[in-house]
Amino acid sequence: MNWKRLAAATAILIVIAAAFWSYLVVTYESELGTSNVVQVDLTDSVSNSGTDNQLVSLDFSDGAEDLSWSSLEISFLIDDQSYGCSFGSQSNSEMEDSKVVPRLGADGQTFTTEVDATDSESYTFFDVAQQLESNESDYWMKFSSTDVYLDSDVTWAFVGGADFSEVQSLPEEMSNLTEDRIEWYEYDMAVHRVNPNDGVYVFAKDDLSFKVKFLTYYNEADESRYPTMQIASVGNSSFPALDNPDLVVPSPCKIVTDDQDADFWNANETIHLLENGENLCDGVCLIELEIKYETINVEIELSKFEIGQ
Repeated sequence: MNWKRLAAATAILIVIAAAFWSYLVVTYESELGTSNVVQVDLTDSVSNSGTDNQLVSLDFSDGAEDLSWSSLEISFLIDDQSYGCSFGSQSNSEMEDSKVVPRLGADGQTFTTEVDATDSESYTFFDVAQQLESNESDYWMKFSSTDVYLDSDVTWAFVGGADFSEVQSLPEEMSNLTEDRIEWYEYDMAVHRVNPNDGVYVFAKDDLSFKVKFLTYYNEADESRYPTMQIASVGNSSFPALDNPDLVVPSPCKIVTDDQDADFWNANETIHLLENGENLCDGVCLIELEIKYETINVEIELSKFEIGQ
């Protein structure tokens, strides 16, 4: 009888443990993103045949934090056409048919780049400087599942615990050891998730240097094997990708602000989205606004609105 009771109790404990583990997996929340809520002001919105009209003003509700421009993506839909907003340029949406998909952030200088590493039998080769899929003879990084390797010509360093905006120059000590894969993540057994290490990598090759921060291993549909990184030049390095007209085009919507802080959308700052030499809205327009921070959608109090009424 005691054995039967013990077996029953053990079975119950197993069921409870399994249910708890399932709960952790299902309710898992990424540390990426922000709890900020964006408020929409249409008071000064204009809709006519002009090409420099103000479309909307945006600020945060109380209790907000400062958000880095390099991690922000702002866009909107008008008549099913998507337009990016930035301080200068945006990604060319026609370049998305590739295993490497770079998206230029609102700062016009930083890419958030997703790599398709779903093939566990072969590598996806990535040219960091050009922000393009490449090949075995000319690459900076190669990806397969969680495995990430560097080309033998790349020197590198890892600045542990650093924020992306804090890394402004090459570390004094750079490693040339590239035989082993980069240990860029930790595996959380409790929820079976791959979580990037806290910090920023710096890579250098051919007089070019870049800072790279791994954000996530998952795509927007939460599918694994899609490592996603923030990438910007560091030091005095140029960034060839920014000069590629097939990859980067002028943004039809520009961000205007009186704030002098070029690194952050500050918690108390109001920004204005204006047409940038292109007529986007003439007459009554239905606009759908989307804002992402660290690849995660930001809450907007009024994400769909009309102007020109």
